Amino acid sequence: MVAPSLSEATLSLRDLVIGFIAGAIAVVAFHQGMILCLFLAGLTPNSPWSLRPVPPFAIPLIVNQMFWGGMWGMLFALVWSLVPGRQFWQKGIIFGLIGPVLLGNWIFLPLIKQSGPLFAGFAPLRMVIGLLVGGAFGLGLGLLFGATRRQG
Repeated sequence: MVAPSLSEATLSLRDLVIGFIAGAIAVVAFHQGMILCLFLAGLTPNSPWSLRPVPPFAIPLIVNQMFWGGMWGMLFALVWSLVPGRQFWQKGIIFGLIGPVLLGNWIFLPLIKQSGPLFAGFAPLRMVIGLLVGGAFGLGLGLLFGATRRQG
């Protein structure tokens, strides 16, 4: 097995950093943009860009969401070539629906926190909202990450 060259390692680190930044920005612009649309339509009581403190360190909710969006962005940077789709925006939507929504919010989070039902309790409105928000995040992530891939 051949060790990766310095340029390959740098490229991987570059992709991880870009993935993190793309994920964090996708939360602020696309994820929260969808929350705004749903809030204005009266479909969710959650307002966008919330500064409500999140325990245990009282970090503002939007900062917490940006951090986790960045982490999902790093994962996307690692696996984007395995995600189906021809365009980055397609890959992003698929990743956003499978990763953050299905695995993250509907399975892992309820199991880790031991609160809230699996799969959003199969409540149709909650599931649709989750799909819309996760799809919006994925769309933004794919567009932002893909834009850097074309330039770099």
